[in-house]
Amino acid sequence: MKKLRLFLLTMAHFSVDSYATMLAPILPLVIQKQGLSLASAGILGTIVSACNLSQPLLGMWADHMRRRWLIVAGVGLAAVFTPLLGLAPSYWVLVTVLCLGGFGVAAFHPQAFSLAGELSGTRRSFGLALFVFGGTMGLGVTPLWVPFLAQSIGLQWLPLVGIPGVVFLLLVLRFVALDNRHAATLERPDRARGFNGAGRPLALITVVVILRSVTALGFAFFLTVLLSRERGLSLVEGGVPLAAYNIAGVSGALLFGYLGDRFNARPLVCGSLFLSVPALLAFLQIEGPLGYVPLAIGGGLLLASNSILVALAQELVPQRSGLASSLPLGFSWGIASLSLGPVGWLADTYGVTETLRWLALLPLVTGTVALFLPARPKQIPADSDNTPTDSTERTG
Repeated sequence: MKKLRLFLLTMAHFSVDSYATMLAPILPLVIQKQGLSLASAGILGTIVSACNLSQPLLGMWADHMRRRWLIVAGVGLAAVFTPLLGLAPSYWVLVTVLCLGGFGVAAFHPQAFSLAGELSGTRRSFGLALFVFGGTMGLGVTPLWVPFLAQSIGLQWLPLVGIPGVVFLLLVLRFVALDNRHAATLERPDRARGFNGAGRPLALITVVVILRSVTALGFAFFLTVLLSRERGLSLVEGGVPLAAYNIAGVSGALLFGYLGDRFNARPLVCGSLFLSVPALLAFLQIEGPLGYVPLAIGGGLLLASNSILVALAQELVPQRSGLASSLPLGFSWGIASLSLGPVGWLADTYGVTETLRWLALLPLVTGTVALFLPARPKQIPADSDNTPTDSTERTG
């Protein structure tokens, strides 16, 4: 495991995912400023995540690149454009900056996950779990500082938060080797062809992540609305349970990523999904701070299989890790995000609590589908063609 390089790439992931989740914690302010319905607000969330539908195309492009320039472009777009949402004078300008930032998020992830898997050596699940940990920590702490910043100095100053992303971008450029030794070339065009019989299991992994993400995105996006409208919490107070939900997802993914290198992945994935249901339902029944405990447990279990499923996809087709990574990542989340508009309509019609209650039951279906996941292939030796060695990497 190349620890320093993985750490810097993980910090870039922290920045990108912070920008990717900046809208939800301040959604009530944006709704008030733009005069939006919950359905229109849900469409904004769909736009941000739907940009990730481009990840398979970006992943295929990435597999042909000799250097991973999409990592650089992705951090840059996300850091520059997403914070501009605070300056957007109209709904359509807001849509535009969110789209540009969203495409940056989509561009970053396929090559970044592929590189993180390589930097992890033979401990791919745990290395990817650390990488996911950094990104999800960005997602987790954003609800704590963004509402405070927006209420303290105003939405118009949000562009300042793009500075850390640019700093981490420069550090990655300087210290992380971005060469792609598995790139498809004229000499090895076969590296970008076919899935070696893994098309069906990859499709099944994608379906599992889509179904799981419908629940995860629904809770993450409308949680602050539930707490402010139906439970009377302020924007900052509502950010605390959202942060607990997201940070628990970080912890769950890290723990299960560690376990995924040592135990059969299928029961870990299925068990976490089934057990998330009673925890999420308990949160909806319990008001007050005591309800944050089952919320955190449910969020941790719901997102615990992140790194396991990405590692499984990469190991099925290591020669196309960019495309393989994109399927259980942005593509699946992008498809799932298409549900946010209808979920917002249901929340307008039947109430946020009742809508989230139905979403909390969906992991029962997801866990049933996950019972048919394939077993993980044997680990590839570190000196094989599929895992980089020290002699092939450089430091800047």
